[in-house]
Amino acid sequence: MVLKLVLPQNILNKENYSALSALQKGEYINNLLRQVLELNPNGVTISQVDNALGFGHSTIWHHLGSLADCAYCLKMERGDTAVYNFNKVLHSLDDCNIQGKFYYYDFDIVENLFGKFVRMQIKQDDESGNLVVNNGIIVGTNSYGKVVDSLIKIRDVYLNADKNKEFFGEIAKPRPKKSRLKEG
Repeated sequence: MVLKLVLPQNILNKENYSALSALQKGEYINNLLRQVLELNPNGVTISQVDNALGFGHSTIWHHLGSLADCAYCLKMERGDTAVYNFNKVLHSLDDCNIQGKFYYYDFDIVENLFGKFVRMQIKQDDESGNLVVNNGIIVGTNSYGKVVDSLIKIRDVYLNADKNKEFFGEIAKPRPKKSRLKEG
């Protein structure tokens, strides 16, 4: 059973859409798809959205994939169909955000049909000086501790294994484990 898609009220007609520049069309479709995702908490498929909006399968596929890559939605494979579920922001964790040398790391608690997640989006300045999301991940709250433990291990074992090596130089490898097998 396919659920009826709920659409936002502010959809442009073909004439107004055609008058947009290529950049504006891309921004419009991204914003429209974010609204469609938010209005359909049980998720949407590419075919549903294409049938309702008529932008073409590959255009919808591209934009929903981009939104999933940036962790605005969660893409779940169900057989041969991908279902996209909106990640609703419950809490912006501004006190946890990190300003890196090249990127800004933005943290939120999000929720979708499958539960609560920690979302980290990696942002960078665009040509106009605005922060834009390049990509992101979500981590389920039940896996969060394991992910943090893995990150600490990566830092301690792999990145700090040889502090004399430069980060972008030769990769420092962990010390080889001693064999428990007796020789001879």
